[in-house]
Amino acid sequence: MEIGSEFWLDAIPDETQNKTPNWLNKLGDTILTSSGRGAISLLLQQVAPKNQSVLLPEYICESVILPFIENGYTCNFYKVNKDLSPDIESIRMYRNVGIFLHMGYFGFFTNSNLIDVLQNFKKKSTIIIEDITHTLFSGFNRFEENDFYVGSIRKWFGVPSGGFLASSKRQLERPVFSNVVFPNLRTTALLAKGKYVENADDNLKDLFLNQFAEAENLLDMDVTPYHIENISSEIINLLNIDELVKKRRNNFMILSEGLKSVSYMKAPFNELRNSECPMFYPILINNRRDEIRKKLTEEKIYCPIHWPVPNRIRDNNLGSTLDIYNMILSIPCDQRYGTNEMEKIISVLKSL
Repeated sequence: MEIGSEFWLDAIPDETQNKTPNWLNKLGDTILTSSGRGAISLLLQQVAPKNQSVLLPEYICESVILPFIENGYTCNFYKVNKDLSPDIESIRMYRNVGIFLHMGYFGFFTNSNLIDVLQNFKKKSTIIIEDITHTLFSGFNRFEENDFYVGSIRKWFGVPSGGFLASSKRQLERPVFSNVVFPNLRTTALLAKGKYVENADDNLKDLFLNQFAEAENLLDMDVTPYHIENISSEIINLLNIDELVKKRRNNFMILSEGLKSVSYMKAPFNELRNSECPMFYPILINNRRDEIRKKLTEEKIYCPIHWPVPNRIRDNNLGSTLDIYNMILSIPCDQRYGTNEMEKIISVLKSL
């Protein structure tokens, strides 16, 4: 039994629907793109900030930074506290911000302290973007000050491609380009992993791992905003949101209760409010993270690190943000799994 790593597909849906599901439409006018970074590129084609600069959190995936660089923006960064909340004082250091991007992490409202900051930015005509990749299925109220929402969908379930751009304040222009090379390669990999999971055929493992890696390399080289392709659109429309949220919340609480006594780790989040849907169960491990991760891998429990330090900020004085990069480990708690898998994770972590 393997836990974690890439999702899979058992089959391709028969029908195709080129529409946006209701759970995304609630954000306003919404466009489905092939990737989250493509959604950011599409946004940047449609805005004219007062100056070509963006203020981003230091704790961030490099794929979010890349579209801004490709579009000629000056990228500045604010600090993130160890509890994953934005450091307000480091934000206030910056003047004349063209675009401000913020986000909650791992499904939680970690950016809840931003209301005064956002109100001040609005007075100065700063464009405000919330990246809701991590909080996509959490039900808390979004800030009225947000101008745009962006996110990646394919982090949540088995889908070849998927990102989105949304706004409740304006009509958005649709992308004019399509490219099926990336989603076709991901579809092949997702189906191959589905066969691997069903048949435990180890000959398929290297195949789908290489295909997933090749697809990511293609994405890394191209931030163009493409239309989402039909297969992904259909899978997104067929998704059972209630079941996804229920399973993730239940798995999270099993992990939270079972790992309380493990002394070498600290969990930034131990409880779930009614509105929160976790992306992972993140833990912080001081000094021994790579060793612990290696032991988990030996037990076929695959835990990603969100994220490696982006090259763009590697030389910054990161302070508390660097602690997050160096200590965090993401434990899977997604809808593929149930009590047995969570108890296996708990057992292995306790044994270490």
